[in-house]
Amino acid sequence: MSEEHTRREVLGHAARGAALAGLGGITALLWAKANATYAWSIDPSRCIDSRLGAVGIAVCERCSTECVVALSAVRAVNEFSKCGRCYVCPAYFRITSAVGPDGLPSEKVCPRDAIKREPIGWVDPDDPANNFYEYSIDEALCNGCGRCVLECKEPAGLGSIKLEVRHDACLDCNRCAIAQACPEDAFLRLPPAGALARSG
Repeated sequence: MSEEHTRREVLGHAARGAALAGLGGITALLWAKANATYAWSIDPSRCIDSRLGAVGIAVCERCSTECVVALSAVRAVNEFSKCGRCYVCPAYFRITSAVGPDGLPSEKVCPRDAIKREPIGWVDPDDPANNFYEYSIDEALCNGCGRCVLECKEPAGLGSIKLEVRHDACLDCNRCAIAQACPEDAFLRLPPAGALARSG
């Protein structure tokens, strides 16, 4: 057997070994993500945008600017059970903006127009303030900037909108860039809610 032939075989075995090792590493990573015991979460009692009592402050937009993915893995979520379904929602309309010809504020809070407003049931044309609306978040547009969360807080709102990490979008980084940048240490690595429910 020639030396060249032997060298070719050794290189071939090495290449196959490297490919198998890489495949094994990817498999291990996917298995770890699928069976993760901890996930990044936001503590609303620490998040300055949602923390009750923290009023008259500038919105913190670190969730939208610090994530390593192009569109942040953080989204605003409206808990409908807590929502007042108001005619004029302070998280939807900028209530300090000029009133338009329809009697509603002329500007919206969300810079990406990610909050959708749909009437619920029959609409009373004689008394518009008597109508109720559902406010839902279009997650494809939301980048988790937190402006609506800040405006939804009491006393103007009911605190029904909060920020959540969408784990299907989260890369589950070992050192989360948002967690490192969060001024209130509101980003925590906790067991997923499903795991807590199963263990209870």
